[in-house]
Amino acid sequence: MKNDSPYVSKLYGRKKSRSLNTHSQYILKNLFPKYKLEDKSIIANGNNIEFEIGFGYGEHLLWQALNNKNKIFIGAEPFISGAINLIKEVNQKQIKNIRISTDDAINIVDTMADCYLSSIYILFPDPWPKRRHHKRRLINPNNIDKFHRVLKKNGKLLIASDHKGYIHSILLDFLHDNRFDWICERSSDFTEKPFPSTQSKYEKKAIKNDQNPVYLTFKKISL
Repeated sequence: MKNDSPYVSKLYGRKKSRSLNTHSQYILKNLFPKYKLEDKSIIANGNNIEFEIGFGYGEHLLWQALNNKNKIFIGAEPFISGAINLIKEVNQKQIKNIRISTDDAINIVDTMADCYLSSIYILFPDPWPKRRHHKRRLINPNNIDKFHRVLKKNGKLLIASDHKGYIHSILLDFLHDNRFDWICERSSDFTEKPFPSTQSKYEKKAIKNDQNPVYLTFKKISL
């Protein structure tokens, strides 16, 4: 069947780092397999499972796993240097409730069962500011359908961005989708982070540049 959607499902962006040094190669070869997301059947559907798409250098994911040991966290990040940084930290701290992937996050979502996740984090995704690249944006109607399918009822999609154009686009997409509620009763609901966490590298950069982040929370209200 022909797909007439203007949006693309695969993720664009930087994947490869400069040549990896010996230590980084060791981490990928010897440590990564211990924490790699390979067989999702090892994660029981009854567990509280959260997924971060594009975890950068892993600061948020690491903090969440350390402070919520009753939950399981999946992180996807195609940029190898970021993945290596998280693998190193997870191994040093011997964290057991993280699974890591460098694969395309949308492909991972496509393999998940219905109502599989309790939360999805998308923190500071690439805004693709040029109009001709808007179709590459991660948050679009096609992918919102995918996120809806894998979220449990009352599951949350938590988004952060410092790009006004992208924020406007995200709000338009969700306000036209009656399967989600935007959790926002007062201005502080989108100017203050709605979940406890450390600041990531990208969040610190945005604040330093006076690009105050906006935090959006959408709750799935229908199956």
